[in-house]
Amino acid sequence: MKILWIVNKLTGELHLQETGKKATGGLWLEAMIDSAKKDPDIEIVIVNIMNIPLIKMLDDGNIRYYSIPGKIGENYDYKSPKAHKYWREIIEKEKPDVIELWGSEMPMGLVALDEAGSIPAVVYVQGILESIGRYYLAGMTDVEIRKACTLKDILFGKTIRGKQTDYLKRSVYETTIINKAKNIIVENKWAEAYYKKVCPSVQVHWCPLCVSQEFEKHKWSKEKMIPHSLMCSAANYPIKGLHMLLKALVIVKNKYPDVKLSIPGTALRKLTGLGNYFKQNGYEKFIRSQMEELDLKNNVEYTGRLTAIEMAKKMSESNCFVMCSAIENHSSTLKEAMTVGVPCVASYVGGVPEYAINEKNCLLYRFEDYEVLAQNIIRLFESQDLSERLSNRAMSDMSEGRLKNDFYKITKNIYAKLIK
Repeated sequence: MKILWIVNKLTGELHLQETGKKATGGLWLEAMIDSAKKDPDIEIVIVNIMNIPLIKMLDDGNIRYYSIPGKIGENYDYKSPKAHKYWREIIEKEKPDVIELWGSEMPMGLVALDEAGSIPAVVYVQGILESIGRYYLAGMTDVEIRKACTLKDILFGKTIRGKQTDYLKRSVYETTIINKAKNIIVENKWAEAYYKKVCPSVQVHWCPLCVSQEFEKHKWSKEKMIPHSLMCSAANYPIKGLHMLLKALVIVKNKYPDVKLSIPGTALRKLTGLGNYFKQNGYEKFIRSQMEELDLKNNVEYTGRLTAIEMAKKMSESNCFVMCSAIENHSSTLKEAMTVGVPCVASYVGGVPEYAINEKNCLLYRFEDYEVLAQNIIRLFESQDLSERLSNRAMSDMSEGRLKNDFYKITKNIYAKLIK
């Protein structure tokens, strides 16, 4: 069985070779690659886009990587003759049994599916562009949106409202991809509902999100955790809700002045010189000013990009984890946190409530109600019993889910079904 994967980023051995370190994003893909390496019955061909002059290839056992020349991301020219030529050559050479697109967010899937002919294809649903576009402003007021604007944003058409428009425009080719592939893999009814609207005849396959085994190795405990410490998901654009979390943090700080929020991902740019000042985007500028206005500079730290092991360790040392997004399909980071067992607070959005159960394994709140978010954090700071109860149930539920649903086996069975 040979499967061709279309991915939006460097993965596996290719990521290691190009950057000198393991991937820190898309950890479910890394887990899938690790499983495939041990499976003699499968070959995986992984294709991504890079800013290079010629096609590059890398072999790693039964995993083969191709990098195709082109602009990375949404600016990829999927209509160009060269793009068609590259994809056609790879598909004709490899002759895959199935093509899987890991996400529908980028346009390179369009040309790949055009060249695939009768090869069955399936899309693993990650973010849904239409929903991201719909909720992109994430509760920001008109005044806040104006504050979150820089000269760079205006010159390049990258204001917050401009980016919202981009997502809504790109949702058109997302719809085209789904209608071409005719198959999707989802793990919740919420995502199914979105895609059945744009493609009523789409075939729906069910498979839960895979969580890296590294998150099973670090377990949260009251003895290990640092009191009054918070951790959240990476938060470099409005939809992840950091601006709302900072408003909640002010309320928490009134009661717990030593509260500390750790944010994984790239830190805010240091404004040394005019160059760096003009390079910052509007949301980055807004978060910086919000931390200053709310007097939170000493209560917030950026950790830098973390590997799975580093992420799991940081989670295990936190008093609680917050997922504060305005919309999520499944939130892999929340699932990772629940696997570690850190007590979690999460916004009631997208497919999250289908596994995060309020007052049972997580505390849920409506995204806009940052006051409720603040009180949920305070509850976890104050109640050791509540924290331990949520932690134990979350670890149990995640463990039970893994035992019942082997992500790799289910996906392989879907491949076999598509081939038949």
